[in-house]
Amino acid sequence: MSKDIYDEFYLNNSKFYKDLPILYGIKKIDGGVLEKYIELILKLKVVIAVTNYNCIDNIFYNIEYITFIFLGHGVTYIKSFLYNKYFSFKKYNKILIPPSDKFIKLALEAGWKNENLIKMSLPRWDNYFVYNKNSSFYKKNNKNEKRAIFVMFTWRQIKNEKKISDLYYTNLYNLFSNPKINEQMVKNNIILYYTFHHRAKAKRIIKDNRNIKYINQTDISSLLKNSSLVITDFSSIIFDAIVQKKPLILYIPDALDNNLKELYEKEYYETILKLKNGTIYLYELFLNLNEVIDKIIYYIKNDFSLEDKKLEFYNQFNLDNQNNTIKFINYLRKLK
Repeated sequence: MSKDIYDEFYLNNSKFYKDLPILYGIKKIDGGVLEKYIELILKLKVVIAVTNYNCIDNIFYNIEYITFIFLGHGVTYIKSFLYNKYFSFKKYNKILIPPSDKFIKLALEAGWKNENLIKMSLPRWDNYFVYNKNSSFYKKNNKNEKRAIFVMFTWRQIKNEKKISDLYYTNLYNLFSNPKINEQMVKNNIILYYTFHHRAKAKRIIKDNRNIKYINQTDISSLLKNSSLVITDFSSIIFDAIVQKKPLILYIPDALDNNLKELYEKEYYETILKLKNGTIYLYELFLNLNEVIDKIIYYIKNDFSLEDKKLEFYNQFNLDNQNNTIKFINYLRKLK
């Protein structure tokens, strides 16, 4: 369960929380841990899985009176999830799935039953619409405050004794130190924040200065709401931008490294390969740094306006961004 939802249960539904215990944060179950949690497990009515662990799958799938829900943290890989043998419909009783015709069709084709789809968007998206929810992109009320560009790249599973691609760091350094971008940020009173996924084996790229800041991973949600432009690779924050109808630049800084097959585990090398050849289609993807620089400057000069064609792409997802946390809690309350 995401921390936002966990806090929602704990802080705002304390009585409900006690009536509906939820196993949270157990990465593996050995003899000692299993004994410690066995009483809790037997009392469970619902288990919410956010990350796949064999031990938890095997225990809960075979207990008929427990509803085992998969609550993904993002939908970037919804198709891969639905068709993957390991993440098969046999592993979970139900999954929470954004109410997009596209995703629902994929789920039904993959063998899910319609009644086992919980059709509502991710509860964390509620956080983005506290202010100015009808805006196509976030704009500060105070014109003297700096608007923000938010950059975050996701992690790569690196092979033993290998390291992240040198090209990855080179391209990001050249992006952050680019004089044309920095000139536009100074001129337009814009600041660029960057960070990495908490599991990324990555490091700071450049020293902080007046227009570029490294932030903690814990500040991601705040920056996703308060930014005017999001730049990422294949992180699930793609959909956090889409649900806010916010300009988005997709860039894979290490995609043109010829050594990726040797550096990265198969899943991550193949993900980048699929994005490069269009097997995973995300509308507009950049592999060339100069094109990314031009796109950033385009958005700055055009006041971070979202292009009509990109908005059309966003709209095909039909993502519901209203009151998802409440809907999800109410759904759980109704479970027998």
